[in-house]
Amino acid sequence: MATVVQPHKRECPVCMNDFTTPKILPCGHLLCRECVISWMDSKSDAGCPLCTCPIVEHQGNLSQSSVGVVDALPTDSVMEAIVESAGMLIKDDICNACDDLTAEYICMECVEKMCPSCVKIHKKMVATRSHDVESVSTVTPERLAASRPALCADHGDKQAELFCPLHHLVFCALCFSEKHNECPNVRHLEDEMKSAENALGSLTEVLAKWENNLQQAIGNLTVRTQAANAVEEQNMALVDKTCDRLQKIVEECRKRLKKLIRDSIGKFKKSLCDVKSELDKRLGKVTSHKHLVTRATTVRPRPALIHAAQTLTDRVNSVDLSADLEVEPWVSPSPDIRKQCDDVGKAMRAELQWMELELADVEVSSLSNLSPLQHDVI
Repeated sequence: MATVVQPHKRECPVCMNDFTTPKILPCGHLLCRECVISWMDSKSDAGCPLCTCPIVEHQGNLSQSSVGVVDALPTDSVMEAIVESAGMLIKDDICNACDDLTAEYICMECVEKMCPSCVKIHKKMVATRSHDVESVSTVTPERLAASRPALCADHGDKQAELFCPLHHLVFCALCFSEKHNECPNVRHLEDEMKSAENALGSLTEVLAKWENNLQQAIGNLTVRTQAANAVEEQNMALVDKTCDRLQKIVEECRKRLKKLIRDSIGKFKKSLCDVKSELDKRLGKVTSHKHLVTRATTVRPRPALIHAAQTLTDRVNSVDLSADLEVEPWVSPSPDIRKQCDDVGKAMRAELQWMELELADVEVSSLSNLSPLQHDVI
């Protein structure tokens, strides 16, 4: 089945018009000759506007003018023929002979549009009765371009029979005898066409193989990228899980150490509080008895003073007025704190080692079974 070039594919991506002298860039994209020249003149290092690949393949060509570089690029003669054929199909649908009737048919060899009456005449004439005449609505630019006969480069009304590789021209037998009889390797056009078809067939096979291998390589890269994304997600989840576990260990250690400090200091503070409370009681007794002694000394009734002195002396002697009370010694929690911190450090190191092993296992299990990239395309 013939490939049909969509209308937008016949348009230059720069000027957005149908191609005029389409030049094939090194990357394979097409641009009009004048568009390539303008594009190169606008930038010193202009690349293809579609893929940025360089327009000048070899650094030695940088010194040439843009016109010289562009003219050295091959012209897509097939696209030229398709664009020209498309123009013929879409222009005035008027019969070439009648000039006032709508053309419904086109001769694929004469490339002339005809009304139904002219078609009947065309089919009756000896020179044209074998021509392929089809409805304009069913003919594509590609089929029209393919059906057009090869005409002599000098005699446009004569069928070309020969091909000169030196001048890259097709011509009739008369031109051969007059201009190309000394040119080497002149061949019959049919033979040259068959050689060109065989060459294009071989190129199609090679390009199909390249395309398949490159698609496989791209597919492998896609698989590896997906695997890398999966490894990244797994590793991230593993790091989060491990860090959460480490944070939990740290928080539990923080709580234990704070409790240890609170218990140790709390016990010591309670001992101090108990001693203080007892001393406060003794101070109260001392103060009360001091008031009694002061009042007795101040009033000093003689007979009562003797009795009061004896009573107060006995009472004071019976009260424990010592300020010496043993406070429960404070035991520093530092050794336990250091030990628990060391235990936490060991636990965290063990967690980190486990995480490293898990990360390695995730990477190996996810990537080891992937097939290597195909470095050799052909």
